[in-house]
Amino acid sequence: MKSITKFKCVLLAAFGLWGGAIDANAEITLAVIAPKAGEYVQAGTELFNGAKLAVQEINDNGGLNGERLDMLTIDDRCDDRLAVSTAEMLTLLKSKKIGLVVGPYCSNRFDEIADIYEKAKIFQIVPTTVAYNAGSLDKKGQILLLGTKAQMSGDFFRFYNRNFAGLKVGFVYNDKPEIGYADVAKSLYDEFRRYGKSELLKFYALNREQGGVYDLARSLEEDDVHVVFVLGESDETVNFIDAAKEVNAQLIIFTNKGLVNETALKKLGKAAEGLYVMNLPGLKDSLMFTENLVNLRLLGIEPEGLEVYSYVAVKLWGDLAKQVKGFDYDKLSQAANSEEAREKWSEFLMHSGSIKSAKYIIEMYQNGEFKQVY
Repeated sequence: MKSITKFKCVLLAAFGLWGGAIDANAEITLAVIAPKAGEYVQAGTELFNGAKLAVQEINDNGGLNGERLDMLTIDDRCDDRLAVSTAEMLTLLKSKKIGLVVGPYCSNRFDEIADIYEKAKIFQIVPTTVAYNAGSLDKKGQILLLGTKAQMSGDFFRFYNRNFAGLKVGFVYNDKPEIGYADVAKSLYDEFRRYGKSELLKFYALNREQGGVYDLARSLEEDDVHVVFVLGESDETVNFIDAAKEVNAQLIIFTNKGLVNETALKKLGKAAEGLYVMNLPGLKDSLMFTENLVNLRLLGIEPEGLEVYSYVAVKLWGDLAKQVKGFDYDKLSQAANSEEAREKWSEFLMHSGSIKSAKYIIEMYQNGEFKQVY
């Protein structure tokens, strides 16, 4: 078994899936699991960078409990089999002592992966949103900072009901299981049904083909849909928005802010004007985070991306380790669920143990910038 595991690790490293290290001689290692290529590479880059900043900051200040930290970066490619094998290999890795796993970014087979870490007594902090059912089981040594993607549904509905009540809504989405947007669809339907408005909501499959998005846009017009909430992979989302606005310039469109980067906005041009985006809550107005925020800004990091959340994940774990004066899994787990930790980190413990989520904010793109409207 050991020889097979060693071979797998070498194989993964050869393909660039495993990376490091900040300090090869460190006693305690953090593993950050996020995409290094493909559709979600930007999110992965932000998560790696934020964690790296936290590790370097801790090491520059004498380490944690007298120990310097090392960091592994691992790409599980949002692939079911690779995600599970990554977790298994981390539990069997003998050359390093894994004290914390930050991630994974994608939530496919999430509870199965969490079981592996729990049995191996490896502390896990997930700095991003997860699919609706993922994380629903209370894990002893697991903290989820941001709840579920389905939270978008509730916040979208409240904003819609306040501003566009009575207009027909089309939810256009990619239903790949690992993305988790099918969970958003289910939750969105529950919101409309709860308030007796399910007849105003209709679902559409996001067609990847260029001609297909125009057909889809025309179908929305024929169905008298005036408000669209679109969630897919970045390119297909942008292609749809472009086509939909060309077919109906008055269409009110919502999406996730992570799907429309600066390049996408330039591509959309005038079609981006008036676009609404759902975004994770920012930390720029946080009094607790002021000192860290100054440090991040000196390094050129603004509190808009996922850097902040992976940074907070490492700092939170470090605070718990200082509290228990060590890295014992059981003691860390107990400290994480203490009133002291919840009070001190309440701004960031948005989802821990039970399904509780932070509210999304909504911004509108106007005159070349996003302005918060909810």
